[in-house]
Amino acid sequence: MPLYFITFLGTLAVALLLYLAAVSYAAVTRRPPPAFIPEAGMVWLQAAGLALLWFMVGVCWLAFFNVYQIHVDMSAIGDAAFHAFSRGYTRRLPIVVLPYAAACLAWTLALWGASTRIPRRAVWGIATLCVISILSTPWAALALDDMQDHGYTEAAYRQLQTSHLVRSLALTIAAVWALVEKWRLPWR
Repeated sequence: MPLYFITFLGTLAVALLLYLAAVSYAAVTRRPPPAFIPEAGMVWLQAAGLALLWFMVGVCWLAFFNVYQIHVDMSAIGDAAFHAFSRGYTRRLPIVVLPYAAACLAWTLALWGASTRIPRRAVWGIATLCVISILSTPWAALALDDMQDHGYTEAAYRQLQTSHLVRSLALTIAAVWALVEKWRLPWR
């Protein structure tokens, strides 16, 4: 397994653990998690999180409407073309998966920071949408894996598109929410 993929999976695991720890802490204490990240750090973390979310919105919708459609076209040409495209796609995944993992980590980490321009309720919502997108990821990965192992099938393609649609919608809603919250509040 390539190092970038191990990094990707590790980052998503940390993001999920941070989220579950924050949910558990809030459920038990009936208070938000303690702010381990000071306000100055949170400003930068939220700015980076916002930029990463919008990058991922573009990537997700490009993949949904364009890249994944190429699977259909390549399968019509033949198995060799389809598998060549799939291998090329997989080799170029770091540019997609690493920023995605960083965005999810930024927003789950923000649950443990001081309240800044984006209020805590919005940070919880954005982090939850990131977790929803993470939970949809295995179905897309399994569909891609199935197509690489057995060739194109309509069922695998539908699974890929459905799970990717969930991810795309969750990240789009999160990005819009973060942007609206950031613009709504007056600058300090």
